[in-house]
Amino acid sequence: MNPPRLSERLLRLLLTDRDRETITGDLLEEYREIAVPARGERGARRWYRRQVASFAWRANRLPLVIGVAIGMTLGVLNLIGTARAPLADDDAASMLLWFTAVIAIWGIASVAVTWRAPRFVDAVKTGAIVGVATILVFHALSIVRVVVFLDSIQYRDDWRNLVVRYRNSGFHSLRAFATYEYVAMTPTIAAIGTLAGSASGMLGGIVGRWRRS
Repeated sequence: MNPPRLSERLLRLLLTDRDRETITGDLLEEYREIAVPARGERGARRWYRRQVASFAWRANRLPLVIGVAIGMTLGVLNLIGTARAPLADDDAASMLLWFTAVIAIWGIASVAVTWRAPRFVDAVKTGAIVGVATILVFHALSIVRVVVFLDSIQYRDDWRNLVVRYRNSGFHSLRAFATYEYVAMTPTIAAIGTLAGSASGMLGGIVGRWRRS
């Protein structure tokens, strides 16, 4: 009769101290008294996860929208750059410039979103949401880039290692193997976005504390 543990912990993390016990208690009561009898335990657990996801979206709409917008912008620019010069390698200078631009945009967005956060932990949480939303959307568009431009970019020098791994992989399609490799990187990519976004959120929290003091 208990809801999914991870979903319940996520909900408690999203709530403020003032609302935590009230909202989690009400949702737990509805889960046990209404959802489980009506849907069965498996259906009730899905219902509980949807409630938590809905609350997370409502409570964090602004940082999610900002993160998605940044990720879409960077991803589309990456697609346009590949369309214009599909064989151009990612040299160290351009990668450094790209990375610096992303960090700067992240920092500005995180400060703008988090400097009014009432608690330092809220600033870190908001920055993490901006970061993970940005990098996951950008990563998804990177997979689109692989699928669309594979016939050209497979001949780039920075793709040599992936092509060698493909020949030893047993896959019958380079496109399928490259997509699999990119999808397999998603948890690592999400972790990087969360850490980098959290760091930007800390910056926002520091600016907010300095402003209030």
